[in-house]
Amino acid sequence: MADDSPRMRIVMTAPVDSIIAAATPWPHVRPLQPEDIPWLAAASWEAYQGDRGFETWDAAVASTQSIFTGRWGDFMPVASPVGVTEDGYVAGVVATVQRMTIDDAPDSPYVLNCLTIPDHQRQGVASGLLAAAARAAKAVGEHALGLTVDEDNAGARALYEGLGFVEVSRGLAGS
Repeated sequence: MADDSPRMRIVMTAPVDSIIAAATPWPHVRPLQPEDIPWLAAASWEAYQGDRGFETWDAAVASTQSIFTGRWGDFMPVASPVGVTEDGYVAGVVATVQRMTIDDAPDSPYVLNCLTIPDHQRQGVASGLLAAAARAAKAVGEHALGLTVDEDNAGARALYEGLGFVEVSRGLAGS
């Protein structure tokens, strides 16, 4: 049965220095690029389909494409690492924009997506990619990163809190 209850979303922010100090960067990274849309859309569909995410495949593709089109802010490739394994497989991704285009977003680079491929979860991929994004943001003079997480995603919230993220606001998804 589908869960029709409204989702609460939490906006969080952390100093880049806290993120860098709390995690080891993933060893093999490259920048996210438009050529990554097919696999990222597929990974997003798998992770977020259904009653708590994308309703259609086309919505997953459109959302992935929107990272590069400026819908959410200017894409920040330097702070958008793709984590790759030693044998060349994608382990995860962090997609970041320079400033998020919503009214209550923190005035900092904003993580649109932090996703770990299921076979690589709980191996330090997400924290490592967030650390790589924080290092890149710091290198261009930024002092913090922001992101949004579902209130009921206890695992992600624990990860983010462990990296120094704190809640700055909350509200219903889509509001």
